[in-house]
Amino acid sequence: MHRSGRRFTTSAFVIVGNKNGVIGFGKAKGTEGGLAIQKATDQAKLNLIKVKRGCGSWECGCGENHSIPFKTEGKSGSVRVVLMPAPKGVGLVVNDEVKKVLELAGIKDVWMKSYGSTSTRYNLVKAVFDALRNLHVYRGS
Repeated sequence: MHRSGRRFTTSAFVIVGNKNGVIGFGKAKGTEGGLAIQKATDQAKLNLIKVKRGCGSWECGCGENHSIPFKTEGKSGSVRVVLMPAPKGVGLVVNDEVKKVLELAGIKDVWMKSYGSTSTRYNLVKAVFDALRNLHVYRGS
């Protein structure tokens, strides 16, 4: 609230990608919708990552870049996702929001297992983005 009344703001969440292994996301608020979308787009372009792709499924072994090279996990808020490589032709076995993200990343085949409150779209997409970022993290045993 303000002295002059309620101040309304619009929040925008934008995902950018080139469908060839580069993806970014941004979130911003603004007094108008167009301003919020522009700010979120600029934020997404500054937050780009390169997605490691490959054929990690033991059932396929074709060697093409249609899936992810190995199993990965990501977390945001209460949402935790596990992305697993799938053989060629399976498609994206994920929900609609995640499907848009993985298509922009250039991934054609993947399985996903999710835990937590996945109805929170922002945390779900952010967890998938974290899982894709974790493809470049090496964890020794």
